Amino acid sequence: MDLHLTSEQALLRDSAAKFAATAGPKVARSLRGKSPSFSPARLREAGELGWLGMLVPTAADGLGLGLTELALALEQAGRALVSEPIGFAAIAAAALAQGHAPHPMLPRVMAGEALVVPAMWENAHAGDPRAPATRAGGDDRAPRLTGTKVSVCADGADGFLVSAAAPDGPSLYYVARDAAGVSLATQPSVEGRGLATLTLKDAPADLLPARQSSRSAPEALHDLALIAHSAELLGVMEGAQEMTFAYLRVRKQFGKPIGSFQALQHKAVDIYIKTETTRSLIYQVAGANDPYRIDPALAVAVKAKASADALEVTKACIQLHGAIGFTDEHDIGLYLKRAMLLASLDGNAAAQRRRYAEIAELTM
Repeated sequence: MDLHLTSEQALLRDSAAKFAATAGPKVARSLRGKSPSFSPARLREAGELGWLGMLVPTAADGLGLGLTELALALEQAGRALVSEPIGFAAIAAAALAQGHAPHPMLPRVMAGEALVVPAMWENAHAGDPRAPATRAGGDDRAPRLTGTKVSVCADGADGFLVSAAAPDGPSLYYVARDAAGVSLATQPSVEGRGLATLTLKDAPADLLPARQSSRSAPEALHDLALIAHSAELLGVMEGAQEMTFAYLRVRKQFGKPIGSFQALQHKAVDIYIKTETTRSLIYQVAGANDPYRIDPALAVAVKAKASADALEVTKACIQLHGAIGFTDEHDIGLYLKRAMLLASLDGNAAAQRRRYAEIAELTM
């Protein structure tokens, strides 16, 4: 798919590619199992480049850009296995910027000096953002939250965006990591970074205002997260594809490059088709939706396809490498592990398909 980018979008893509070029599998491997699992200095660099505030309106000192620009940056991050949580920071900044008076944490998040991440997924209700089991007590001026969130990428986080059921419906709250009543239990993921269970027991929080819309703030943030994860998954697919196609050109068997064998060419074509169709869907949806008013059916469709195709592509790439691809020492496996993590966040392909069916039933 050929993207028709404006000159500004092309510059953003090239800038993101340059930033990502200093990362790569070697850096990603070196950060596995560490806390935090990224470089705070590089996150600040991303803030200096303006990427963390790209969705923030210009009135709040952001760039006021859209989903296409977000996808361009995260695609390059995924391609080079960038470990810095640029996507989390960017969508958190967008949520903190809502209302007439943005949250005090916004400037620090946009600068990369603090990290705020979503904490919305629950075992109950299959993570449906419309029905959080976490409850908000007290009043709007001094709300307190009680509940449990799972699969939270809490490495290096200074605070969380938590969805909770309030008297007026599902609402979004900011909770500081060091607040009273907040506890984290972290387990390592297959990719190397930790995934935490966030437990709140009457924890103090700040209510974040929602835009004037028929959709709640948790729903809007959830849909935005799905697009962000999908764009990064696209980059992971591209990185794995590039590494594999280069290997097919140089690895020889029976005196010929293995890429000349028809069976492997068929497999390579399948990889290319899945990558390009995922790219097409992501950028069509990104170009047709406002960051704060994403069509929920399109958001879950994008995440369903990106999650399924990224796993299939990265697994196929390992197979095309042969036995060496199954070793931890080879970098191709890092792409599968990153795809496994991103595909699981906020619901895997199966969860997204179920959600799509529910949305379709409601609109019939």
